[in-house]
Amino acid sequence: MKILKTLPLFAIPVLFMFSSCGFIIKSYIRKDTDNVPSDFGKGKTTILIVNHKKNYNKKVDKIFRSNYTGEYIFVTRDELNNKYKDTINYRYVLDDNISITRSTTTSIIPVGPRAGQVSSEPTASAGRSFLIHDRKTNKNHGTGISSGTSWKKILKTWVKKLESERKKNEG
Repeated sequence: MKILKTLPLFAIPVLFMFSSCGFIIKSYIRKDTDNVPSDFGKGKTTILIVNHKKNYNKKVDKIFRSNYTGEYIFVTRDELNNKYKDTINYRYVLDDNISITRSTTTSIIPVGPRAGQVSSEPTASAGRSFLIHDRKTNKNHGTGISSGTSWKKILKTWVKKLESERKKNEG
């Protein structure tokens, strides 16, 4: 009987974990075979990471330092076409994409002086996703998933996959 009482306590966290955003991100990125270049890591290359805001760059750098052992550098967009135009040593460029979705939410006001009236309000949400541009093949390999609040989880999971593929193809 004691087991039956503790079972719900165990089941709730397990169900929450499997329905959480982190679990969905990990499973989606791991299953997608097109989000990492197939020959990533076969030759020595340095990933060029496009600079954005200072605070954002710090977070991206921390994720890379913790999860990636290959070489990478932060560059400006101008440097991509000048200082780092060598597409053999600097074949891959990591950048992000921010998408904004706008919609209108319509609801019926449940209580108060306007109860029963229809209310329409515009809403917007933003999501960040990531991609690696292969400058040799001119192909983009993206995470395929975006999030406004879980972008660090997306990047961390993807960087781990990049590292895994790099080590697998390295030698």
